[in-house]
Amino acid sequence: MQKSFILQGIGGLAILAGVGRFVYALTQVPWTPAFGAAAAAFVLISVAAAWLLLRRHPGRPGNPWWLPVGVIAGAGLCGVVPPVNSAYLAAAQELPDAVTYLFSSIPEETAKLLAAFLVIAAFAPVRRPVESAVVGMAVGVGYTVAETVNNSAIAAALDLQSEYFDGAASMVVLVVLGPFAHAVYTGLAAWGLGQFLCRTDQPLGWRLSRITGWFLLAAALHGAFNASKELPGVAGLVGSIAVTILLWVLLIWLYRRSRAVASQTSR
Repeated sequence: MQKSFILQGIGGLAILAGVGRFVYALTQVPWTPAFGAAAAAFVLISVAAAWLLLRRHPGRPGNPWWLPVGVIAGAGLCGVVPPVNSAYLAAAQELPDAVTYLFSSIPEETAKLLAAFLVIAAFAPVRRPVESAVVGMAVGVGYTVAETVNNSAIAAALDLQSEYFDGAASMVVLVVLGPFAHAVYTGLAAWGLGQFLCRTDQPLGWRLSRITGWFLLAAALHGAFNASKELPGVAGLVGSIAVTILLWVLLIWLYRRSRAVASQTSR
């Protein structure tokens, strides 16, 4: 029990440090009351939707703290990941843009999977792979909301014609093009994590192949979304539309499939 409290303390401090760094970054961007209200409404609606969809999910872990801690941990990553992304982009600047962004997902997916593991290890132990996937969805929700607010705030600050229009438009575009996209990516990767953690009846090689395979699938989907926007001309438009449709389909499928799998397995 004492070890659990120590781990929770360390994990909690790490999460709060990330959140603090993210909030500090937001304070460095000029905000207007109009965009601030729009951003607050977006956060409330997004978090409420996630809460309604996930809080009674049959695949949820037994500890009720998994959802708020998972969402907050995901949001906190937005205070940690941007410098890593910047370093990657600087190192890969000689590559074609489409290739650079195809692999740009790996740092983010690694960070989110580690965050999901932290939530599981410190706050919400799992007994079934699907519980790990649901924790991953919560982490992805937090990251999606925080990233959308951050990118939209930057767009609003650069808008010379309106106090809010570009920021609000950016928010709508991000929601339409990638609806809770990170919940899809991290949910898939965390399913592999759950296979590794829970399927102790299988050989270590089998378990390692599952966590590696599902992580690479999540990173590939994320990379395809990033790279599609960098393709030239009509190819970029077609690619973006195709990936957007795929993300909507995967979002609905992942939610429905995870509920079905959870209903077929016991806690």
